[in-house]
Amino acid sequence: MLLPIAIPHALTYYVPEELVKEVRFGQRVEVPFGRNKLYSAVVVAVTNEKPDAVKIRPIISVIDTDPIITEKQAKLWEWIADYYVCTQGEVLQAALPANLKLTSETVLVLSPLFDEDFNDLTDKEFMITEALTIQNEISIDNIRKILDQKTVYPIVNGLIEKRIVYLKSEIKEKYKPKKIGCVRLAETYVKYPERLNEAFDLLSRSNRQIEALMAYIVLAKDQPYVQKTDVYKKASVDSTVLKAIEKKGIFELYEREISRLGTYEDDVQDMFTLDEQQTRALTELTELYKEKNTVLLHGVTGSGKTRVYIELIQAAIERGEQVLYLLPEVALTAQIISRLQKVFGDKIATYHHKLNDHERVEVWNAVRAGQEVVLGPRSAMFLPYQNLKWVIIDEEHDSSYKQNDPAPRYHGRDAAIYMAHLYGAKTLLGTATPALETYYNAKKGKYGLVRMPYRYGDIAMPEISIADVKREKEQRKLQSHFTTQLIDTMTETLARGEQIILFQNRRGYAPALRCQSCGWSQECNHCDVTLTYHKFKHNLQCHYCGFQAPLTKACPNCGDLDLRLQGFGTEKIEDELKIYLPDAKIARMDYDTVRSKNAHSKLIKDFEEKRIDILVGTQMVTKGLDFENVSLVGIISADQLLQFPDFRASERGFQLMTQVAGRAGRKKKQGTVLIQALNASHPVLREVIDNDYREFYNREIMERNSFKFPPFARLIKITLKHKKADVLNHGAKIFGEYLKNALGKRVQGPAVPHVGRIRNYYILDFQIKLEMNLNTVAAAKRVIRESIVKLSKEAGYTTVRVNVDVDPV
Repeated sequence: MLLPIAIPHALTYYVPEELVKEVRFGQRVEVPFGRNKLYSAVVVAVTNEKPDAVKIRPIISVIDTDPIITEKQAKLWEWIADYYVCTQGEVLQAALPANLKLTSETVLVLSPLFDEDFNDLTDKEFMITEALTIQNEISIDNIRKILDQKTVYPIVNGLIEKRIVYLKSEIKEKYKPKKIGCVRLAETYVKYPERLNEAFDLLSRSNRQIEALMAYIVLAKDQPYVQKTDVYKKASVDSTVLKAIEKKGIFELYEREISRLGTYEDDVQDMFTLDEQQTRALTELTELYKEKNTVLLHGVTGSGKTRVYIELIQAAIERGEQVLYLLPEVALTAQIISRLQKVFGDKIATYHHKLNDHERVEVWNAVRAGQEVVLGPRSAMFLPYQNLKWVIIDEEHDSSYKQNDPAPRYHGRDAAIYMAHLYGAKTLLGTATPALETYYNAKKGKYGLVRMPYRYGDIAMPEISIADVKREKEQRKLQSHFTTQLIDTMTETLARGEQIILFQNRRGYAPALRCQSCGWSQECNHCDVTLTYHKFKHNLQCHYCGFQAPLTKACPNCGDLDLRLQGFGTEKIEDELKIYLPDAKIARMDYDTVRSKNAHSKLIKDFEEKRIDILVGTQMVTKGLDFENVSLVGIISADQLLQFPDFRASERGFQLMTQVAGRAGRKKKQGTVLIQALNASHPVLREVIDNDYREFYNREIMERNSFKFPPFARLIKITLKHKKADVLNHGAKIFGEYLKNALGKRVQGPAVPHVGRIRNYYILDFQIKLEMNLNTVAAAKRVIRESIVKLSKEAGYTTVRVNVDVDPV
């Protein structure tokens, strides 16, 4: 059995005789764990062999009639746990939707959908539901007392499926079922259809009402239910007409709850014709897939890679195959899903963390039933695919594919490639700026490689130039954080009725409040970072733990009143643009403005429909968005991207700048990109201007080889945390000795990271650099696991947290 907790391995339970015929692989069963807790565990093996010297406890009940996972899923979970040095329980916790995980501490509340109809409930379901009408919430332990029995999970699961109860966590997310306005005939006219003539007589004075009734009758012949919007469209009427008919007792207006899956109502459309480059790419892909299972599609921004994906998806659907389309983050799904639904309609579903718990279970069950196409971020790979044959990984270079916390700290791209191997599926990696490791694998022949070097429709790549911030500072021409070149170009762009994207990879107004006399700065009480000023809330915030503090008027260190905000983020850019371009409509896209479920989609829609002139944003504006009226992109501070203390800084800087530059001039004409930089001679800037990935790759790969960084070595980062610095320091010393005794000079550290304390936990890092040898890597992982166990048994160090990050990004 796999339990959704971080225990080292699966546990064995025995099956009582009365349940022997019911228990199968992939089902959830109710099992005891610890002294008093009960969990829903997943069966991953059934055997007749009894473990030696282990007390085995019994399964209490079987929750599911059918398996909820597949054997390939279980193998994938096992591989992730082994490769990323975590437990299968942690993988299970990440993989299953919340509504499929029950514990004895789970709290249930009555659903807002429940209409007090008890007719279809069993006696035990009735008892629980009645209790919930009296109490606001009931724990599963209390349900056992109400029913006077230990086995309650199957009953609870039945109530969840009937949408009578919900987990408390789901209510906290403000779950709202999706509803549509519908119209139906009053009961009199349903029972006695011949009385419709009387209805027409009642409406005889209003031609519009007669047309609405006629439209309803025509629509009702072909549809199980009739939406109000369909009547409006067919009869060319509005809501006042339907309300008037309702007052006459002919119509009933009501809301109908519908699934969020398969609700695409518009007609599907044919895609535009493939151009010569896309046709050639598809031909090359077909040939390469005869020999390779993974192919890199390296196409410049705007080359039409998505159109190639669509062609592959269409062919897969016709063959009855399933397709997984991965994107690096939820923010990208809004625009892509609308494009794909126009082609595939209900055949495509989305899966991501912004869906509520019940929606996630709906998608889970739909995929288990054969949903053709799934679009989503890395978590979408955990779904129970039945016939997966294609995995498309868009923007494969993006660091958002990597899960940082909590475990499993897996890389969505790499895990998806392994998953495709399990299913016998083909993998397509698409990007304009491949990760160095990916391009290296393609150059070495491990992956196939197809290039798309031109933009669709022969539109020229954007004209990129550098705005020298250092020179403008010396000449005193700099206007706040904008060069005169950028201000002038933005003014000209707006005068032509075109749109602008400005990229600044830092949110908030200003990242530091500093005393000009003694150098004091306002820091977080719980983290070793300065607080960022947010003007909208007029307070200082920590971007690591969320701590907030008011703006102080005097320096607490020296008493000086000369406190100044230093640096700038997206909020300040947005604020100051209003001074220089007062007539422009400006909006901001960053973590602060897109927290709600639909905020990102609304912002994109407003920008697409030209209700926004200038969009200021962080990395969110760099990824995969396609706006036909954007002709200017401004990168406010390129130096911040290139000076970060990380061996991947140049790679990330090149990728981000190239990606955001690709948002300019994608449909009608050549766009313009202005990069503001203090160090205008940096080699990465020249490679971005020339759009020369090969030159960037050749220079960067030589440096990586010289210093033995990936792809020429395998890295594992180990982070130790504790609330007491002395306990952490001594624990790290002991842990380091374990590692170094076995791995020698491959181990570096412990060292204090860039941020040495987060949420009151002090942090120390180890880095292990290993040769590219499977046996060496496997041995190192065994040593790490053994060292973690040894440290946990050392007196005084059992509370030291140890996090392992394989292939950190």
